[in-house]
Amino acid sequence: MEQLAKAERLDHFFEQVKSSPINRRAREFLSYAAMSQETEPYLLNTQIVTMHPTAEAGMPHTRPPNIICMPKYYPEERREHTLNHEIIHIDQRNRRYKWDAFFEREGWKRISEQDIPLRWLQRCRMNPDTIDDRFWAWQGRHVPLPMYERDDRPDLRQVSIQWWDKETGIRQSQAPLSFQQRYGSSPSQPEHPRELAAVELARIFTTPSDIDRYLNSK
Repeated sequence: MEQLAKAERLDHFFEQVKSSPINRRAREFLSYAAMSQETEPYLLNTQIVTMHPTAEAGMPHTRPPNIICMPKYYPEERREHTLNHEIIHIDQRNRRYKWDAFFEREGWKRISEQDIPLRWLQRCRMNPDTIDDRFWAWQGRHVPLPMYERDDRPDLRQVSIQWWDKETGIRQSQAPLSFQQRYGSSPSQPEHPRELAAVELARIFTTPSDIDRYLNSK
């Protein structure tokens, strides 16, 4: 499909997956393919592509510049809420300057992949929604790492968030107290500020104007 081929030229997602042994193995028996050449228009000039049910283990996701990838047979009762979540990811990528400023006001700081200890970086799941900007540190110090639970049989759906403290070098499963005070003790998808914001905003999303209202509220 041309839209997916264009997306790959923009984000090089599968090129990066292929260069990572654990991410390549996690997708070894999954099929990343569109079920139709037709797309469905959605809000903010986005296009919905219906994917093979096993694409990214059946998890909805986005690709640049404006593609929402929805697995075939996705539950209808969850579809609208999920589409709202994904459209936020599209906006995060397309208006990165605005979202980056928001994340920094929230207390996040972008860090380079080169800053992550290699033994842990090599175990991190790659996410198409964050592949262009993979790691951020809460309060400039605490880095959430989405690590596969098993090295020998990696599964996209079996990932635990490990928190690496840049100052002490310690890695632990419990989020720092200040993070819990902001997001709660067990927030959904705590691996990245983009995911946290999309979860939070999707709960109140009714129209695209809610995005700017959310960004300007902080």
